[in-house]
Amino acid sequence: MRTLRFVLALVSAWLLAMGAAHADPSCWVATQPSFAFGTVTASSAVDTTATVGFTCQNDTGQVMYMNYCVYVYQGSEIAGYAPRYMTNWNGAQMAYNIYADAARSGIVGPPPGGGTYASAGGSFVLPASGGNVALNIPLYGRVPSGQSLVAGSYQSNIYNSEVVWGMKSGNAPDSCTATSAKYVGRTTFYTQVTATYSNACTVSVAATDLDFGSANSLASAVNGAAAITMACPPSTAWKVGLSNGANVAGTQRRMAGAAGAGGDYIRYELYRDAARSLRWGNAAGTDTVDGSGNPGSAIPVYGRVPAQTNVTPGSYSDTVTVTVTY
Repeated sequence: MRTLRFVLALVSAWLLAMGAAHADPSCWVATQPSFAFGTVTASSAVDTTATVGFTCQNDTGQVMYMNYCVYVYQGSEIAGYAPRYMTNWNGAQMAYNIYADAARSGIVGPPPGGGTYASAGGSFVLPASGGNVALNIPLYGRVPSGQSLVAGSYQSNIYNSEVVWGMKSGNAPDSCTATSAKYVGRTTFYTQVTATYSNACTVSVAATDLDFGSANSLASAVNGAAAITMACPPSTAWKVGLSNGANVAGTQRRMAGAAGAGGDYIRYELYRDAARSLRWGNAAGTDTVDGSGNPGSAIPVYGRVPAQTNVTPGSYSDTVTVTVTY
């Protein structure tokens, strides 16, 4: 009987020791981030966000305080961090970048420590109760404006980016790699970046309208000029037309007098050439300005008020619509 009691006591003590054992914490990326910029044009920047779904399990029996850092590699197709690039797989590349902050001021750098760039980092508390605790880490993407590209789909694949973490009880380590951390680790993730460059053209009229200025009489012709600024992808053919205005009579463009001008009109015309011999109209391919890709500079509009008599003094104006066909 004495031997039996001794064996039972050993088994009981062993079971109690097993119950008091704890495992080291572990962390992993549960959801891969993906940047989908959608449709991009040259006229404005496009922003989007992506989320790294980061999960940790704390079975230490203690509250753990963690610091984490996210590092993102360059794309596998085209090297570079400032900026990063997407490719259309046919020689064209679209600049973009990934940032640590919503203001998009700090570029996220590569593992292991970000290099000269930032990391998307923060701190997190894991309760002592154990189980899985999820954290969504935001990353911020931007495609800058002003890129003249071949229309179509662009993509980048980023492999082996990392979330690096360090944790301990009592308070958080000084950083994700601080030697004061009791537990440290790193886990990798994949990121896909996509965008579609539109073949749409963007048009804007120069800051100053076509202003013929002031004249004491219209005994002789008065000339003026303005410009149309336009951006199109390199592969896009376009035609720019001008309407006959809001006060046209037949095909004659006219400016209407403001109050006090007695309902008078002033005849004028718009031209495609500095000699003012090629009228600029709206019949695509006939009297429009045609081209392809980015014009590279403003397209000039040449105006002329021909000599005319019996015009009531006052202010005169007209509104002309610019139409781009592509």
